[in-house]
Amino acid sequence: VHSVVLLYNYYHRKQHPELEYLPFNEFCKLIGVLRPPLLAYMQFMQKLNEVELIDVEKQLSLTEKVIMDACDICRCLDASKTVPNVQGWPISKVSILLIDSKKENCFLLFDSITSGVWSVVEKNVDTSSQNPEVGSETKNTNKRKRVIRKSAKDEFKVDEDELLQVGYSAIKEATGINNTDIVLLESYTIYSQSKEKAASRFFIMQCSQSINQEVSRVNDINVPSFLIDKIMRPVSVRHSS
Repeated sequence: VHSVVLLYNYYHRKQHPELEYLPFNEFCKLIGVLRPPLLAYMQFMQKLNEVELIDVEKQLSLTEKVIMDACDICRCLDASKTVPNVQGWPISKVSILLIDSKKENCFLLFDSITSGVWSVVEKNVDTSSQNPEVGSETKNTNKRKRVIRKSAKDEFKVDEDELLQVGYSAIKEATGINNTDIVLLESYTIYSQSKEKAASRFFIMQCSQSINQEVSRVNDINVPSFLIDKIMRPVSVRHSS
């Protein structure tokens, strides 16, 4: 359900700007019309005309919470913008595209995020270490306090080495490949599709081993080299390795 909301409320509307954003209530109503069996998993929508939404945690079912979160993410990303502005957003996860030494194969996981869909390796990041750096200065001028705050780009301190280690750890867990056999090619900061006002660090890494031969217990997929080259072009904020 989360992916369906993102597909329409963000990606489809980027291609068709004339389409309206569907808020939580309207999206739930649409789902009820198109997929009536899903109404059984909706708690609040069954009493929409009887009660007012006050407590999200108590009144919404798990399915409804997922829909609401996805709607909030889409509204925050804003389909009218060419690229979302992720400046000042905490990095909540790392995503890794792992390719082989010949750039002919890449490692993807099946069913790991969305059922029936291939995805890159991902791992959540503890954002508590990215404490906002808010500078303040108090001056007594005519008994008034003056507070100076830093700009948004300085709000969160990110440890690049720590994020890279999280990426290596995610690859190790998914494939068994050690970081000594991996080379970092590119690094980008992109928007998160799973959390509102959060970013993701996207790594493109190359493995010195053959993914097909050496990683026998995982899923891999053959990808044309020109596609990998295209993926490696800038997609957002770039960070040199």
